[in-house]
Amino acid sequence: MMTNIAAAKKSSPILIAAAWAVVVLPTAWGLNYTIQNALKIFAKPAVVTAPVSSSTAK
Repeated sequence: MMTNIAAAKKSSPILIAAAWAVVVLPTAWGLNYTIQNALKIFAKPAVVTAPVSSSTAK
């Protein structure tokens, strides 16, 4: 049997946008969180030097 396409119920564009937001927003947050933490692996470590005290530099 063939169904009548014109009689098919259409989804609300607002409902579709809301459904995409439910998927995209957490995905974007998770991707951002992952990238920020992954960049820590490749970050150049800070050079820590001991301060020179005036009593030892004579």
